[in-house]
Amino acid sequence: MKKVDLKNKNFTMKIIAAFFAFIMWTYVMSEVNPSIVKQIPNVKVDILNEQSLEMNNLTLMDISDETITVEVRGRRNDVINIKPSDITAKIDLKGYRYGINKIPVKISDLYNAKIVDSSPELLTVNIDKLVEKQMAISVDLLGEAASGYAPGEISLSPSEVLVKGPGSIVNNVDKVKATVNIDGIKNDIKTTVPMKLLNSEKDEISKLEKDPNTVDVQVSILKLKEVDIEPVINGNPLINHEITDIEINPKTITIKGREDVIEGIDKIKTKPIDISYESEDLNEEVELELPEGVYLVGDKKPEISVNISENKENEFKFDKEEIKINNLKDNLNLKFEDSKEKIIIAITAIEDIMSKLEKKDFELFINVKDLSKGEHDIDIEVKTPEDVIIDNITPKKIKIILEDKEAEDTLPTEEESIRDENLEEENVN
Repeated sequence: MKKVDLKNKNFTMKIIAAFFAFIMWTYVMSEVNPSIVKQIPNVKVDILNEQSLEMNNLTLMDISDETITVEVRGRRNDVINIKPSDITAKIDLKGYRYGINKIPVKISDLYNAKIVDSSPELLTVNIDKLVEKQMAISVDLLGEAASGYAPGEISLSPSEVLVKGPGSIVNNVDKVKATVNIDGIKNDIKTTVPMKLLNSEKDEISKLEKDPNTVDVQVSILKLKEVDIEPVINGNPLINHEITDIEINPKTITIKGREDVIEGIDKIKTKPIDISYESEDLNEEVELELPEGVYLVGDKKPEISVNISENKENEFKFDKEEIKINNLKDNLNLKFEDSKEKIIIAITAIEDIMSKLEKKDFELFINVKDLSKGEHDIDIEVKTPEDVIIDNITPKKIKIILEDKEAEDTLPTEEESIRDENLEEENVN
């Protein structure tokens, strides 16, 4: 080994030059290309093993941040050009469960800089359960059918849909709706339409799977017709009571059906209304007996009012002089055998009518048409107000005497007989 001669001037100069070179390099590195710390925002966070959640019927609902800010340290010339895409940040979902989870962000090292910090260091991840829910499909009809027509039965294929997704979203689905346009239509419709998932506020929910995505819909279009409603009453009210009025509201109703079915229908009967032993008015909604293939327009039921009143009894007395004589011949006079006998009429009527009846509302008469002179027993007839029943007439017959007018005229009057008797007495004296 060659011995270094420290006294050699060339060697000494080399040592001094190297020293100054190091000093110059240190100066350049410190002043011209110094070590710096740089914040790099918007570094995308990759999500690993999301499929592992699905294997456990879980799904990632949301994450608190999709990007983070990373701080790196290094020489200025190395650090200055580092971009967010140069940094790899990731979270690993493997092993995490349902609920809110705090997951650390892992950042890969850089070859020319050092990772000194990141913000945030933990990301909040919401993991939800994957659920499936079978739901019925309903149909909304848009517009109105042509004048004189209305939609009838609606059939769906399938009638249900399988909704899949996060439980917190699936549980917010209130209805599954399909919409079919019937505006101006006269004939049946057959179409395929998509479905919408709606919440209780009728807002659409889109972030869910549907199986299937469409539904086949058939809508029958039926003819309209207005017909009368006929009440059907069964039974009888309580004894001494009767039906005084029956009202149905409305009196008519609109039905729909195939034209050949409703063509011969002019009225629809109610289902039987039983009034057996009723003593009070009856007011209620009634069902209708609809023939097969006939449907109601609207869902409002008709109302029926059955008025039931109690029957009251009463009687009126008449003198024979109050009896009207009909068809008496001009050459005859009529006398009653017993002029002081009273005629009693027993009647029945509902309470409202009975309270307003007076004697003058009745007319008693006998008909002597075709009767000759002599004694006769003849029926008493009574003309009554409407809805009044005659229970009995006492007596039912009266005895009359028909005489010639001339014969009656030759008989002395009571005054003439008294005068004649007085004359006779004077003559005797």
